[in-house]
Amino acid sequence: MNKKESRHQLIRSLVLEHTIQTQQELQELLAQNGISVTQSTLSRDIKDLNLIKVNEVDYSYYAIYSTSQSKWAKRLSLYMDDALLLLRPVQHTVILKSLPGLAESFGSILDKLNIPEIVATICGDDTCLIICETNEDAKRCFEQLKSYTPPHFFKK
Repeated sequence: MNKKESRHQLIRSLVLEHTIQTQQELQELLAQNGISVTQSTLSRDIKDLNLIKVNEVDYSYYAIYSTSQSKWAKRLSLYMDDALLLLRPVQHTVILKSLPGLAESFGSILDKLNIPEIVATICGDDTCLIICETNEDAKRCFEQLKSYTPPHFFKK
């Protein structure tokens, strides 16, 4: 697990265990656990983790917005079912070929899913290049993406 993944895991735990009202409170809790982050990094983490502010009568606090992830997972499954033509790991990347005009949509959905192995997606009209750090990351990413494909997709 890399530093970002570890930090994200800790943030999720802290949000579930504490009533955190501000980014500064979260930053202080992270520091108490040996993690020092800048405000801008913490803001990105909050966005990446789909944290939301829940408003109560007298105060507000951070919570995990869990339905967002499942919405994107469902959307990816639908796209895989309707428009996927090829999905294959190649060295430290995964190649995704789609029907014309849909590769950018795949890339956008993959970006929203925050799959840890994905460093970036570069998409054209019908091809999405999914870039991973290592060959092993690409294989893990491929296996995860494979779970969204229709059951018949990889059967010959």
